[in-house]
Amino acid sequence: MKQQTSSKRLLRLSIQYMLAAAAVVLTYFGIIFTLFSLAGTSYRSAAHVLLFAVLFLVLGLCFEPFERLMIHSFTFFKTGKRLFILLAGIVQLLFLWMTAHTTDQLISDIWLSTTEEMIVASVFLILDKCNSALPS
Repeated sequence: MKQQTSSKRLLRLSIQYMLAAAAVVLTYFGIIFTLFSLAGTSYRSAAHVLLFAVLFLVLGLCFEPFERLMIHSFTFFKTGKRLFILLAGIVQLLFLWMTAHTTDQLISDIWLSTTEEMIVASVFLILDKCNSALPS
């Protein structure tokens, strides 16, 4: 009986995690699809935009430890709080642009200009800052 209860709990948790992951991917897809529509980005199909969103999310997770390491390295310098926040924002924008650019290069059916890549990076930086300002 106990084995059956734990397997049901595991199944329920697995479904919850899959739904949460799907919600994150669909949110990224919705934001990127809206940005592409507003910017007039050329793409072959919505499936390529979905692939772009998934790769953008995965590459962002891969680049994030290096971004955090670079931002943490600024603590070794004697900078003021405002300069530190400015440098951290610049590094975050750089890594977000690098993620958008790399994703654009990997998917040949989406044609982004450098300006559009920077717009994508800026929007996700703003969303990150708005999200981090929310109370936990």
